[in-house]
Parts: sequence; structure tokens; C-alpha cells
Amino acid sequence: MAVNPDTFRDALAQWPSGVTVVTTLADGNWHGMTASSFSSVSADPPLVSVCLLKGIYTHDLIATSGVFGINILAADQTELGKRFAGMIPDITDRFEGVDCHTSETGVPLFDHALAWIDCRVVFEYEGGDHTIFVGEVLDAGNPRKSAPLLYHSRSWGQFADQLPEKAAVADVGITRLETETGVDLSADKTALAAAGVAVSPAEVVVDSRDPAAVEAAVEAQANVGIDRVVLLHAFDPDRHDAVLFAASNLARGGFTQVVLDDTAADANPLIVRQRLVDVSVRIKPSVTGVCLRDHAGLGLANALAALKSGVTQFDTALGGMGGLIATEDVLYLMELLNISAGASRGATVDVARSLVGNPDIAGAIEPRPTWTL
Repeated sequence: MAVNPDTFRDALAQWPSGVTVVTTLADGNWHGMTASSFSSVSADPPLVSVCLLKGIYTHDLIATSGVFGINILAADQTELGKRFAGMIPDITDRFEGVDCHTSETGVPLFDHALAWIDCRVVFEYEGGDHTIFVGEVLDAGNPRKSAPLLYHSRSWGQFADQLPEKAAVADVGITRLETETGVDLSADKTALAAAGVAVSPAEVVVDSRDPAAVEAAVEAQANVGIDRVVLLHAFDPDRHDAVLFAASNLARGGFTQVVLDDTAADANPLIVRQRLVDVSVRIKPSVTGVCLRDHAGLGLANALAALKSGVTQFDTALGGMGGLIATEDVLYLMELLNISAGASRGATVDVARSLVGNPDIAGAIEPRPTWTL
């Protein structure tokens, strides 16, 4: 007995897949459509396949031209997937505003896809109402390192956020306070370190807006012997690619910890997610860290977004000194999320209380609500 068609479609809808845009050309004109029925076939020789419904325009063009491209979409390219699926009716030219290039076959390949594959059809197989096109891979590229766009149960999505099992906290505020006031806080710093919070670890500071500074830091890393670098202005909303480039170069240059600093209070949860998802994947195995500011009440929201984006190092300041997110608040957040920080929140709060009671630095920090939680 034949399976019920609706049941069959519903069953297949439970299979999660990546999302691609299949491109081809006819008479020099570009064409493309969204498809998820793509798979690898062989590594030697390199072969891939795409399965397309007979009668649709792209199917007929590939059958005639004998060439096609595969563009694998990233999690932030849902709009692009919907555009090439014909789900945005106001768009007449699907390629408008999409940065593309060509390689061996002349088909359009997306500059900002996770990956692109340029193919020549070598086999065609009947597959019921579909045709299975097997393509020889003539060229391929990986422009980005990020999370993929997924399609499941007729919905667009991405991998669920997975919080880290552990993360580290460093306090960079107490040493700055000591320097600014000239007050000896060595006893407090010792107590803070005993609580499990790193105190002002050695670091190289680099401005992400200065490519020459990034290059100089990379060249000097081996001689300096410092593995940690702080990248200033790392959440500038207009400098996504520049920050990725800088972070990648610093990690490749030997820095094992790259801390993105919210220097100008640009960060919000959306920017944090977009920036860190790309950075954390790109710089592995180097550790991704952040130094966030508690502006507009977004401190913990940004910290949570950072944790969801692969961050395992937080630069903070007791009591939120200097506008940074408070050490105690971050430890409290990790405690709620069952993330091991390797530090005692109670002992950390005790150090903060001692600073409040120090008349030589009166007003430097104020009590936090998390002290009593």
C-alpha cells in the first residue's frame, strides 16, 4: 500500500537540513532558487548533488546549461533564503544588492555565503518527479566561519544556544582604581585573587580601527610573551568585517585569548550576538572574551548574549567601577545559569564591601543589589 502523500511530506519535514541557494545561468543571465536537497557525493573525485523538481525554471536551466553553483547560507541570511524562495513578492531582481562573483563556470557565487561550490553537471538521474543532478566540483570557497541557516518542519532556524559549562572572570577595575587614586589596594587585590577572580592579567591593548596596530601586535607577540590581547572598539556596529579581520589575525598571530572591548558603549544584545558568533568560530582554538559596559541597563543582557555566543572570559570591575559590568553581577548570573566560574561570589562581595568602607576611596563604588542575593 502506498504511503499517504501528506504523511510522507510531514515525515520529511522532520528532517533538519541546511539551506542553499542553487544558481545557474542562461544566455548570460543569472538565475537562482533556494533549495535544501543538496548533499555531498564523493571526495575523490569531488562530487556533489542537488535534487530539483522537474518543470521548474531553474531545473530546466541547469539541464540546458550543464552548470550550477551551490551557496550555503549562514544563520543571519534568512532574508536571502526567503528572497530566492520567492517569499518576498516585492523583489523583482533577486540578485539586487547581493555581492557575487564568478569562477570556472560563470554562475553567480555569493561573496558572503558560508561556502560556495562551482559545479559542472556530469550525471543526471531520474528521481520520480525530480531530477538528481550530480556535479563535478571545479572550485569552492569558504568566505565565512559562522553558524549555518537551518530548515526544519517548514520553518527557518539555527542551532539552539548552548551555554558553556564554565567561564572565567577577571577584575580589571581594581588596578585602575589603585593607579588613579594612588591608594594601596594590594590587600584587596590579594583577597580578590584568593576568591578565584583574576586581577588585571597581563595584556596587549590594540585598537581595532588601526590595522597597523593589529599588525604590529602580531609581529611583537612572540617577543612580548603575552598571550592575551584586548581589542578596543570591538562592537562598533559599522565595523563588523574589520573587527573579524583584526580578531582573526591576532589569534593566528599567537594570542590565545582575544577580548572584545565595548570601548564606546556600542554593544546591545543583537550586536553582541552577531559579532561574537562570528568571532568565536573564527578564532578557535583561541578563547573569546568580552569587556562590557553596563550602559542603559543592558549589562547583564549583553553578558547573557555573550555566554550564548561562545564567550568564556569576562573582564569586569567590582561594583561596576568605570562603567564596566560588575564582577559580582556576572558571578551571580553564572550562578543562576549553573555555569562554573571557579570563583566565590561571597568572597568577592566581601572584597567589594571592604572597598566601600575604605575612606581613602570614598564613593569609588556603590553597593550592588546582587550583594544581598
